[in-house]
Amino acid sequence: MKKLALIALLLASAATQAQVVKSAETEVSFFSKSPVEDISALTKKTTAAINLDSRAIAFSVPIKSFVFTNGLMQEHFNENYLESSKYPNASFKGKINENVDLKKDGTYNVTSTGKLNIHGVEQDRTLDGTITVKNGLITLNSAFKVKLVDHRIEVPTLVTKNIAEVIDVKLKAKFNNL
Repeated sequence: MKKLALIALLLASAATQAQVVKSAETEVSFFSKSPVEDISALTKKTTAAINLDSRAIAFSVPIKSFVFTNGLMQEHFNENYLESSKYPNASFKGKINENVDLKKDGTYNVTSTGKLNIHGVEQDRTLDGTITVKNGLITLNSAFKVKLVDHRIEVPTLVTKNIAEVIDVKLKAKFNNL
């Protein structure tokens, strides 16, 4: 439901003639490197949209959709750290800062400034990315870091050496053809 609301908000904020592309394939992964163990997870259930005229961009990530190699890690992630029953989605809503024509073929290094919401805590962020437009297909790649403390994600003292304080996040998205 929140995914649909996010996309509807993006669409409603645009003029009626605006062209909006939605994600066809999107994956978000994260990696936590610590002295004791590395933790990684991946989801391919992310929803995303870009308004090509206003350059508004939005992503919604269902937290429970992250898949871990270790089922126990996945359970702890959802129940103890991200509290996915209470905060079911992470999201980013922002605007691409550069005045690039996303209807023309090319590779564009961009930044997007907006609100990153994880664990119910919204942070102002500017994220770097690369957008490639080729034959009407738009792809976006981004890598950024998330500090657990910035989103009030608490790690019990007993396992602080198991989980990094800063998590590496990668996003890859392919959008429907223009």
